[in-house]
Amino acid sequence: MNEKRELLRATPLRIGISTRALFNLEEEHSVFVSKGLRAYAELQLARENALIGKGTGFEVVERLLRLNDPKEKPYVEVVLLSQNSPDLSLRAFNSIEHYGLAIKTGSFTSGRSLGPFIQLGV
Repeated sequence: MNEKRELLRATPLRIGISTRALFNLEEEHSVFVSKGLRAYAELQLARENALIGKGTGFEVVERLLRLNDPKEKPYVEVVLLSQNSPDLSLRAFNSIEHYGLAIKTGSFTSGRSLGPFIQLGV
């Protein structure tokens, strides 16, 4: 049994989730769509210290991360993947810390493709 656990930990399940799935960013997205990137970035900077509400995928991520034992190598890793502006990153990671999620990395591409940031392989 321990051999199976070690094998699972050797290559943890890596899951990418968008900021809009993890957090409720509908109001901010509406600003982006109606007023553009500059207005969106300004809104994020103005709300830099405001926590973001939980989104539709939050509970799934929370449950997956609970499979991990904090004292051991994780079974599951979650990576934040976002085409949002990097202006959202501080706010997103402050919210991640507040909610106690073990998410350590993310990519914010300002509308560019996420493809180069997604590592494929076995």
